[in-house]
Amino acid sequence: MSLKSYFFRGGDKDDNSEFRRIVDLFLQGIALHAVEGDHSDYQRFRADIDALAAKLASELPMVELYVIVGGALRTLEDYNRRTSQFVETQGAEMQKIVSMLTQTVITIGASSKASANILQDIEKSIERAGQVQDIQDLKGRLGESLEAIREEARRQKQDGQSALQILQLELDGSRQSVGPIALAPDVDAATGLPGKVEAGKMIRAATDSPDGKYLLIAVISRVQAVNARFGYAVGDRVLALAAEHFRNSLAASDLLYRWQGPAFLAVLSRRECIDHVRSEIGRFADAKLEKTVDVGNRRVLIPISAVWSIFQVAPPLDDLIRQVEAFTAAQAPQDSN
Repeated sequence: MSLKSYFFRGGDKDDNSEFRRIVDLFLQGIALHAVEGDHSDYQRFRADIDALAAKLASELPMVELYVIVGGALRTLEDYNRRTSQFVETQGAEMQKIVSMLTQTVITIGASSKASANILQDIEKSIERAGQVQDIQDLKGRLGESLEAIREEARRQKQDGQSALQILQLELDGSRQSVGPIALAPDVDAATGLPGKVEAGKMIRAATDSPDGKYLLIAVISRVQAVNARFGYAVGDRVLALAAEHFRNSLAASDLLYRWQGPAFLAVLSRRECIDHVRSEIGRFADAKLEKTVDVGNRRVLIPISAVWSIFQVAPPLDDLIRQVEAFTAAQAPQDSN
């Protein structure tokens, strides 16, 4: 099955505007979520993707859109290969640094032989480490071993102080070479949606996009009251049901996020006017849902509704965020009723 037949099944195959929007989102996602290795290489990669995305501003035949998608995939493949090599090089450098640390401890001579053995064991373990948690554990062991060596040098009051300073300098160098461990993705535990950090990135990308974009902000009503009366677990189930309802009702190209508190935010790709978009969203956003939960020995029926608004995406970004935050804050008194 071709990509064209997949995306336009049952539709007008001569109209490639929807496919262009999907390609635009695809390119934005690649550029935003690529892992950064070497900074200059990452900037070049972003520039290559931006160059491909810029071609979407002109009317292109469908075959050219396929060429853009293929070019983006090849660009991502080449960048991932270079980034993997960069990470492997960092690992090799870290092993060399630990080897230098081990040799420095051994040259101290008066330090405990057991400490040197521990460092040698850590050096061998690093060669087998394959997970982030493995590296974190080894980093902790390395820190403990070095602290013990410093205490031993102070107690013995020998001439190893200068060598100990060299050891500390090498450790500082290893931290700079390895760099910080990447943080876990911003995902909301209650709903499984990306969180506010990811939403902010996509809003920034939307303001730079030539295609029409809107923001939907929806605040689920009375969640604080549910939390107070039945507990946060029940409140999370209410939010999960609301998130599922919005996710199933939005278009496949729309992106839904957990904004903050009981609020959801969606980035919409639409060429229609804002009144048409409001009418479309209102058909499902105004729906009244219900959730039956077991509380103690009884079953409770909880109504679920939302207060929502639509904002057209346009720079400046700070003004757009302030509008969203002001709307969300205005619903707080209603939620407590």
